Amino acid sequence: MNILIIKTGALGDVVRTSFIAQALKDKYQKHDPKIFWITAKNAMPLFINNIYVDKVIQQESKEKIRKFNFDITLNLEEEESLCKFASSLNSKKLIGFIFKNNKIVPSQTAKEWFDMSILGKSSENDILKKKNKKTHRKIMSEIIQLKDTKKYEPFLRLTSNQRKIANNFLRIHNLSRSSIIIGINTGAADRWPKSLSIKKTAKLIDKLYKKYNAHILLFGGPQEIERNREIIRISKSPIISTGSGNNLVEFPALISVCNLFITSDSLGLHIALALKRKTICLVGPTSYTELDMYDLGEKVIAKSKFVCTYRHAPKNIMDKIDISQIIKKSNNFLSNKITLLITSFKEPLIGKAIESALNQNTNYDYDVLVSAPDNETLDIVRKYQKKNKNLKILKDPGKGKSFALNLIFKKLKSDILILTDGDVQISLNTVEEISNLFLNPEIGCITGRPIPIEDRNTKFGYWANFLFEAAHKIRKKAFESNSFIECSGYLFAFRKKFIKKIPLDVAEDSVIPYYFWEKGYKIGYAEKAEVYVKNPDNWKEWVTQKTRTSKAHETLEKYVNTSLTPRVKTFKTEAKGIFDVLKYPENFKEIFYTFQLILSRFYMWSLVYRDTRIKNKHYQDAWERIESTK
Repeated sequence: MNILIIKTGALGDVVRTSFIAQALKDKYQKHDPKIFWITAKNAMPLFINNIYVDKVIQQESKEKIRKFNFDITLNLEEEESLCKFASSLNSKKLIGFIFKNNKIVPSQTAKEWFDMSILGKSSENDILKKKNKKTHRKIMSEIIQLKDTKKYEPFLRLTSNQRKIANNFLRIHNLSRSSIIIGINTGAADRWPKSLSIKKTAKLIDKLYKKYNAHILLFGGPQEIERNREIIRISKSPIISTGSGNNLVEFPALISVCNLFITSDSLGLHIALALKRKTICLVGPTSYTELDMYDLGEKVIAKSKFVCTYRHAPKNIMDKIDISQIIKKSNNFLSNKITLLITSFKEPLIGKAIESALNQNTNYDYDVLVSAPDNETLDIVRKYQKKNKNLKILKDPGKGKSFALNLIFKKLKSDILILTDGDVQISLNTVEEISNLFLNPEIGCITGRPIPIEDRNTKFGYWANFLFEAAHKIRKKAFESNSFIECSGYLFAFRKKFIKKIPLDVAEDSVIPYYFWEKGYKIGYAEKAEVYVKNPDNWKEWVTQKTRTSKAHETLEKYVNTSLTPRVKTFKTEAKGIFDVLKYPENFKEIFYTFQLILSRFYMWSLVYRDTRIKNKHYQDAWERIESTK
């Protein structure tokens, strides 16, 4: 299946429209769609690392596309020549703006967007624009008839070269990820008066610097050279200029170093949001309802009746922006509430898990929440609660871990959620190590490192050490190469506000990392955040645990596109690593244990295949005890 998207400009619109490629990939996943995208030459860098677009074509070279047959052509450009071009292609279905009967007309699903555009009736389009209550994402989703209009977000993933640019900038200016770095991008193109005044920008910078002792980075394009010089001159605070000649490789890289990005409605806004940066957008003449902040930020709207009047807005409309509102919203974004969650079921030794959670060596404020369905566990927790006010309890209905987590997601207001279990203990540096990694806004999900408490002398101890060591090497290598990482359910963490609900027929530690990865986040590995695990010590329970864990990954395809990000835990990937297995044993006994492990894993995968493919018995959410691990 071939799908063509035509969106060439403006650059900010190209970025915020980029989610459509992923949405169409998922919508037609069964047909293995190939996404083609025609865009302007200067927009090409925006697609360098986009895994959802198979082929990007410069607008000037668009005639090359005629050799392809398309199942769907989506044209989002108003230009007559592009509408004619889109309509002339060999395409089964044409969506968006098309050329018919010698004029530009919308497809049925694009009529609302068409009527609000410059192509609509001049006496009505401005009125419709101002009355509109839908976000740009919702309108675009309706054009392609997407049911879930909030699932997809603009996609922009940094390349290794861009990460080098960012790290070099931090090094040159003696900055670190633990610093408070605020980007200021209050200029804008001249089409409409969207720039915050020079004096107000300088005043904003001074207030931010005084309140947070923040490092201020000033952004701008070639047209803002003089403007930024004047801001630096009149400001009383130290300002780091990022330069005014950054291209579309450098500009995103420099935005990526910011903890908070304050910007006008411009290209910088859409890049910051695509890079998952906490963002405050200053809005004047443009439509504030169209702007979707994707739970990453907020808007500060000018107190003026001329908001959303575009070309009719007065030049001083942005002076109606209230700086105190920017400062107030900044405060909300520069602090994180951290919760360490212990989920448990009939754990008589949960006290050790609680002690390791409460006694963390960290400078971060955090609280501890224990969720369990049984009174035996909760009675133990209550004894600890009497001595520590930061320890909270939630009694879940006993329908399974994922069911309990969905209840917690609704109630909990934390920014960072660290998950662990009641039958393990975490290292005392866990909160510190994980929270430090989250200082990088690019990271959305983090896994810790499981450590077996058994030594290598027994068969099951050897197996546990081997499997955990192999997982460690895979995660470490993937983190260093910015590749996908599957997390460990024993200890992992994520930015809670982006996870509203998880399915009940797939493991939470399996599906949540994919959710973040598909949005463009990086998965982190905190290898010094260790979790100490007791493993099964008999054959029956070993098979039960490993089979259940593997089955929990078999339904991933229902919720994520594993053709773009292949599963890590599969029989095929294990078979490929068969020769690495033989490097681990240190003596004849361990060689024997290794061959037993190979046969045992093969047997386990055969049970998974039998249950899921033949008997159609899949993983179901439920509390289950493996006695020998307690």
